[in-house]
Amino acid sequence: MFEPENFYKDAVIFVTGATGFVGKTLLEKLLWSFPQIAHIYILIREKSGLTVAQRYQDFVQHKIFERLRTHFPERLEKLVYLKGNIECDDFGLSSNDRQLLCAHVQIIFHSAATVRFNERLKVAACVNAIGTWHLLELCKQMPNLKSFVYVSTAYCNPGRKFVDEQIYPTLPPVNWKMFVDCTNKIPDAYFNSLANYIKGPHPNTYTFTKSIAEQIVNDYKQCVPIVIVRPSIVTAAHREPYPGWIDNIQGITGIMMEIGKGTISSILGDKDIICDIIPVDFVVNSLILMAQKATLGRVYIANATSGVTNPITWARLGCLTLKWSRIYPTKRIMMYPHFKYRKSFLMHEIAVIILHYVPALLMDLLTLLRQKRKFVLPIAKKFRQACLAGER
Repeated sequence: MFEPENFYKDAVIFVTGATGFVGKTLLEKLLWSFPQIAHIYILIREKSGLTVAQRYQDFVQHKIFERLRTHFPERLEKLVYLKGNIECDDFGLSSNDRQLLCAHVQIIFHSAATVRFNERLKVAACVNAIGTWHLLELCKQMPNLKSFVYVSTAYCNPGRKFVDEQIYPTLPPVNWKMFVDCTNKIPDAYFNSLANYIKGPHPNTYTFTKSIAEQIVNDYKQCVPIVIVRPSIVTAAHREPYPGWIDNIQGITGIMMEIGKGTISSILGDKDIICDIIPVDFVVNSLILMAQKATLGRVYIANATSGVTNPITWARLGCLTLKWSRIYPTKRIMMYPHFKYRKSFLMHEIAVIILHYVPALLMDLLTLLRQKRKFVLPIAKKFRQACLAGER
């Protein structure tokens, strides 16, 4: 393997999903550790009434770039934003921006994805699968491209006892070209209703469409140098940019937060199985190093997981969450933190009604009497929907 400093010297990089959790951390690490990088192009779309330029200005002021702004503010000038949208054909890029990327880009980190477990199938397919296909088509026009790094997930191959670092057929078998064709032609409502019939052992549309995306990536290995990195459950940073950094309350972070607030008292699952979590800076370091492995004719795959190195069970994670949430209670605590894992679906459902919904309803009634809007019951319902997406 080459020295990373040499690999990234004068490199022109394109990062999708740059405004996401992994994307932001990746940008910060690249700019902090590799000052000789030439440029990093990032894709930004208009959102919430803000223009792309406005979103970019807000983006570079994000807390994650604090140490860069303090010590090396000039490195942020290496970021170049492009207006686009992964859900559009050709990423919604202008012809000039498209030509710019094709002429100069050498390394691509494709981390853009919808990570909502209960996402509608049409949206998940357009972003996770078709968006990847469009980018690979663009890669074929990049003569200087030496590495395409696809950020997948360690959970895109469910139903297998062991998952090696190789690409497996989609379960159930799906021809990705036919899937893309159906996504484009079948009306949204009908297509979304097919999710439970075609995703097989996949618990949700996220892992299903990421599995299809791996099939797409594999079909381009003869013309694009590709690496796939499969992180498990990505959580707060271990060290960089600083310990404990995280910018969202999704997934396992949201679960831990609600346990600390006392709003979750029952979780359906086996407490003795491994909860494979990995800090975001470990994932980013894997992406940066594995980019050097890309070669034509073969897809190099790295499972970025805790594995047998430092595993933690759900029981241990729960104990630690309760311990520290009691020592350092949140200002938004609702009830004394306490919860239990339950294997019985029936007992869990009963517990959810008695321990989640009833207290939430009573709290909201009190807030309504004080002429304030209700907020506890919607949180309980939102968490319930998130759990259902992962339990299926």
